[in-house]
Amino acid sequence: MEIITDMRYLLHLFTIILMVASASGCQTPKPDPEDGKEVVEPDTPDTPDVPDTPPEDTYEETFLTLISYNVANMGHGGDRLGDIARFIQETGADFVGLNEVDSCNQRHSNNQMKDLAEQLGGWNQHFASAFKFAGGGYGNGALCKKPLLDEYTLPIPQGSGHEPRSVAVIETEDIVFCATHLDFGPPGEPSYEQAVYLNQWFGEHYDGYEKPVILCGDFNTDPGTATINEMDRYWTRLSAPVLSWPSNTPTMCLDYVFCYNGAPEVEVLDNTLPTGIIDYSEVSDHRPVVVKIKIRRKTSHNS
Repeated sequence: MEIITDMRYLLHLFTIILMVASASGCQTPKPDPEDGKEVVEPDTPDTPDVPDTPPEDTYEETFLTLISYNVANMGHGGDRLGDIARFIQETGADFVGLNEVDSCNQRHSNNQMKDLAEQLGGWNQHFASAFKFAGGGYGNGALCKKPLLDEYTLPIPQGSGHEPRSVAVIETEDIVFCATHLDFGPPGEPSYEQAVYLNQWFGEHYDGYEKPVILCGDFNTDPGTATINEMDRYWTRLSAPVLSWPSNTPTMCLDYVFCYNGAPEVEVLDNTLPTGIIDYSEVSDHRPVVVKIKIRRKTSHNS
């Protein structure tokens, strides 16, 4: 009887042990690192590398109003400097190219470009004499509101033409701006020779330039002639083919605004001539050309 009782006691004790083990989940304790045994952690899946999102390119937009105007030495029917200044101001121009400008000669004893710049409130200007005239100078001018980074005169050889010509060149942080006046004569001559010269020179000096290069002025010939066809090979016309001469009843398109193809392009926003500011027929024998543009320049780059 004692043996059976002991057996029952042991069986009961074993049952209790099993119940306790089941309640504890039968977990195997982790080895203690202090006992000298290596603790091996279970493997975890690698987290894939997520590439950084590259920053988007950012751009800066610049809006400019350009004018090309053959002003007939600012004396067509009298002193017209004040009228020209008012036209420039009321159109909101930023850059102005002028043709047939006098400088300290017998016809006009003053420096017309300097006086016009002062009347505009202290604009920057450059006068490019094409040749000596009546004891002074005669040629082209360029004006702008912003500080100049560079300014110079590019002479154009006379070739088979009547007169040597010039280009007034100024540069700001935004653009290179140039004003010229090609020679007159039979279609394609001699302005064609001068257009070839300009294309070669600008190609050597400004192809791939970081800023837009603008060339404006009186080219003394209509679209479709050899001269303008030569210009169209390397330049984009920003101005519309509007009739600009003579100013009272225009019959010819002689005045243009071009942008060089080897430099950043620009977008034309408007190229219509404002009305009601001045009487064009009283100021000059040419009408001005006005072009509004937008320059979109990248300011940051993805790497």
